Amino acid sequence: MDEKLSSTAVIRINHGEQDKAQYDLPQSYGATESYLLPKDPNWMFLFWDIVKETYEYIKDTYGQDIFERAKGIIRVYDVTDKENFDGTNANSFFDIDVVLDARSWYINAASARRYICDLGLLTPEGRFILITRSNGTTLPPGRVSNVIDEKWMMVEGDYQKLLKMSGQDMFDRQGGSSEKLQHIFTHKWKMFDFDINSLPSSHISSWSSAALVRPEAEETDEDIWLKADCELIVYGQASKNAKVMLGTTPLKLNEDGTFSLRYSLQDGQVIIPIRAEHKTKAEKKRAITIKAQRQKEA
Repeated sequence: MDEKLSSTAVIRINHGEQDKAQYDLPQSYGATESYLLPKDPNWMFLFWDIVKETYEYIKDTYGQDIFERAKGIIRVYDVTDKENFDGTNANSFFDIDVVLDARSWYINAASARRYICDLGLLTPEGRFILITRSNGTTLPPGRVSNVIDEKWMMVEGDYQKLLKMSGQDMFDRQGGSSEKLQHIFTHKWKMFDFDINSLPSSHISSWSSAALVRPEAEETDEDIWLKADCELIVYGQASKNAKVMLGTTPLKLNEDGTFSLRYSLQDGQVIIPIRAEHKTKAEKKRAITIKAQRQKEA
């Protein structure tokens, strides 16, 4: 039966010429296979096809009543950072009971991780019988990117174009204002737990400060209060023959030797020691230490 094995399925049987298709898309492609697709940051979609010959092979191998004794299972493997997955070296896995005749299933999983799914049978004795193994897929991160550098920074001109495309002119012509548009944006961002106050100043310079930071008053609190936060972006460039370190951690340089880092400035002093060493001549060194301080006053 070796000819039935493939990289995507335990059993794959190629048929000869088929009868003329009765559908725009065939109900079966004549092979036992499964495919895994990302849907959103927390959901995947697995669909599969199991041909008649596969059912017969499993019955002949494990008993004619195997499909009555065992239950259908999707075994979901977390294979993040695993270059060569062999079925035994996953970071973790979990099982989902499934009806094999369903031919597709939605799977809830953690974002920003890579997965592979095995479709098979789980016997009462705890033995897993593999029917088909899917491809690997990675779910996107369910958050706003924390990368802010030369590649991703939004300049003022680009921001104005986006604001215009969003309908600002229409609001103005109908007697509205950019504050009304800002109000709509704010409520939409809240749906994604997006902190508008975390945007860099280049993103918000065109909006009035009153519209951005006006808090909802607390009826029972007449005391004065203040909130202020800051993020620190450190950027630089080193020669191509240099190895750049942040403390004891090496920094990854771009092709032109540039680098950028982003820090949340908490209370107290933040010390950022940056050191460059020649890759072959250890005696050649350069160092810059950046100190920043955030202090609450009484």
